[in-house]
Amino acid sequence: MSANAPKSDRKKTTYFATVPPQEILPIVNGRYESSVKGIYVIGDVTGLPLVKVAANQGASVISNMKFDEDSASGAERLDLVIIGAGPAGLSAAMEAHERGIKYVVLERNKVASTVRSFPPGKKVYAEPQFVQNESKLEFDEDLDKDEFLIRVNRLVDEKKLHIKEDTEVDRVRKVGERQFEIETKSGKSFPTQQVLVAVGRQGQARLLECPGADNSQKVTYRLHTPDDYHDANIMVVGGGNSAIEAALLLMPHNRVTLSYRGDDLFRAKEENRLLIEQAERDGRLNILYRSNLKAIRDDEVDIDVDGQTHTLANDHVIVQIGTLPPVDFLMDMGLELDGVWTAKRIVLSMLGLLVGIFVYFYSKNFVLHPAAAGEGKLLLPGLEPLIGSAQLGFAAFLVGTVLPIAWLSLLALKLINGNMQARGHSALLNLPQSSLLLIVGGLLYVGSLIAPSVLTLDPSAAGDGPYYVPGFTWLYHVVPKYFSNAYGLYYLLYFSAIAGFGLYWAIKSNHRLVWRRNLTIIATQWTLWWGIPTFLAVFIGRNPWTPLLTRSLNAWPLNMGAFHLDPAVGPGDPAWWHTVAVVGVVWAAVLTFIVIPLVTIRWGKIYCSYICSCGALAETVGNGFRHRGPKGDTPRKMERMGFIFIALATVATIADLYGFEGPLGQYNLWVGTALAGAIAIGLYPFLGQRVWCRMWCPLAFWMNFWGRWSQFKITPEKGKCIDCNVCNQYCQMGIDIKSSALKGEPITLKDSPCVGCNECIVRCPMEILHLGDLPVVSSLGFQPGNSTQPRLEV
Repeated sequence: MSANAPKSDRKKTTYFATVPPQEILPIVNGRYESSVKGIYVIGDVTGLPLVKVAANQGASVISNMKFDEDSASGAERLDLVIIGAGPAGLSAAMEAHERGIKYVVLERNKVASTVRSFPPGKKVYAEPQFVQNESKLEFDEDLDKDEFLIRVNRLVDEKKLHIKEDTEVDRVRKVGERQFEIETKSGKSFPTQQVLVAVGRQGQARLLECPGADNSQKVTYRLHTPDDYHDANIMVVGGGNSAIEAALLLMPHNRVTLSYRGDDLFRAKEENRLLIEQAERDGRLNILYRSNLKAIRDDEVDIDVDGQTHTLANDHVIVQIGTLPPVDFLMDMGLELDGVWTAKRIVLSMLGLLVGIFVYFYSKNFVLHPAAAGEGKLLLPGLEPLIGSAQLGFAAFLVGTVLPIAWLSLLALKLINGNMQARGHSALLNLPQSSLLLIVGGLLYVGSLIAPSVLTLDPSAAGDGPYYVPGFTWLYHVVPKYFSNAYGLYYLLYFSAIAGFGLYWAIKSNHRLVWRRNLTIIATQWTLWWGIPTFLAVFIGRNPWTPLLTRSLNAWPLNMGAFHLDPAVGPGDPAWWHTVAVVGVVWAAVLTFIVIPLVTIRWGKIYCSYICSCGALAETVGNGFRHRGPKGDTPRKMERMGFIFIALATVATIADLYGFEGPLGQYNLWVGTALAGAIAIGLYPFLGQRVWCRMWCPLAFWMNFWGRWSQFKITPEKGKCIDCNVCNQYCQMGIDIKSSALKGEPITLKDSPCVGCNECIVRCPMEILHLGDLPVVSSLGFQPGNSTQPRLEV
């Protein structure tokens, strides 16, 4: 939580992001290593503004670092440069100092500068209370600002930590494999093996945008001490705790006006809100709601209040409107940031989209067992005149001989390098993008083995297929030949992945809500949704029960064939099959128009997270991508498109029932296959796993309609939210959970599309979100049902 977020005179980086600025975070692995090998990121800049968590990260990251033992001990090069002397950086420095690592800490201001900037008397909270302090930073209880700084200064002196204050980092340059040059504003350079970025967000103030806002003599973004102001007209801009605390501190000896663009101070702690509202009632300060500064001049300001401009006398403007992550600094280092679309991400998303298109549009034309193959091969038209036998022979030599030798050599080099680096030595020979080269080379080689059996340039050898893809016959010693079609095998893998990833994430989180959700998902998918209907067809062939069971959970308008008798029954089938098919259609109507509305009213949209196969894949396979869902006003406006798709589904279904097949066919092609399948699943890793559910799914919007009467809610503990934004970051539906938590108001289906995945409850670092009403708190401070840890009382 250092205020050391570096600034530079270099040109501001231009980028496109699908998430708000506060959710643009560096991508790190379990060891806190970024996309640039040798650069680690911890602390507030990773998205958790908690002192104890940051300190624990500092201790953990050092224990996982590997250093080059070949580096000469007397050389100028350091083992580690730590940027930022907040709790994360200090904790890492103490751990490095104890381990004998050659390091230095570079701090733009003073040690713990963010805490130093706190108003007098403000506390530093040791939250969450149920998290153990595993660092050497002595911080197990809430301390006020002065107590915390005394303790930090004592530790710095006792440990004799190598800290350079007033040293601002300008740039981090990579000069080799795990070799960096840290350049400072003063011109000094620090060569190092590893870099630990432990900067906070407090140094990146969100700037006021109006004429005169650049007047540094009058406009400031931090209140250092109220003693600097006396008998002055002061405008404090903001509606959070920092703005309110600044206004309250300045109020006794100045004429203070608080300007806030919102309707109420919901982001403030209850204590602060009551104090400032009482001060306004007593006439000791003025609060202007729904207001925005329009211009700042030497002795006055123009401010818009409810659409009317007023001019007020003013001597100082103190801006407290939040902070932004140091995106420019992080991108200048080459770090990959979640939410920011780089050229690499665009290319990968296009590849993902192509894979989705192939799976949902073309995979049905290919089989993996020769018994299921049709006649002929797939013709590549127009290439025969361009490619002769000589060209084919040379290509076969390159792919069949040169490529395997080069590939095996690169693999051996990569394994040797990995082994040497794991033992603390330099790599033998570094080749950039070696992993990508191995993947591309492997795919080329496999393709060269498969292509002659599938593709042809000779029209006489062409056929209608399906085309046999060799190399997978062994699979059908284990898997039934029913899945020999590539599309059928895809669905076997689809539901197997749901089971595998469902168990993985449940074990990893070890939270009862995740266990309940994922086990329910696995049970529904492998019984009535897909498992039993599919394996009935596998073992007994065509039967009346498979169509019936597939309709037992899969409701219209997600299942557009729910009201069809065909293909459940046809000419020549026993009469009782027709009865079964009719029962299936009747149940489909009951499920859609009675069961789902009643379930939604009682339990919310749990169908989306516990039963539907789209949601099942999202909550299991897609769980690692949930934070990449688009956020903000534009995606929320786009969500309204779902009502269009309800109308389209209704028109297509009615037309089909009256014998017009065209509309339903087009709907299934462009909505059911393209949007729900190829696009939604192909873009999973880039736009999150709920794009289909949020934007286009007609069944989800059918439930949204009934949600206005739903009893479902997620209730926050009032006054406990720390404004960390984790709940918003991991909400796959783009809901502004944090605002409701700050207000102490429940999240309901009346004003949100919540699917009840409960992930916000699971991930909240303060554990203040609860499914349903707030739990009863025992006298011992335990809240049964959410956690086995002792909790703060409500």
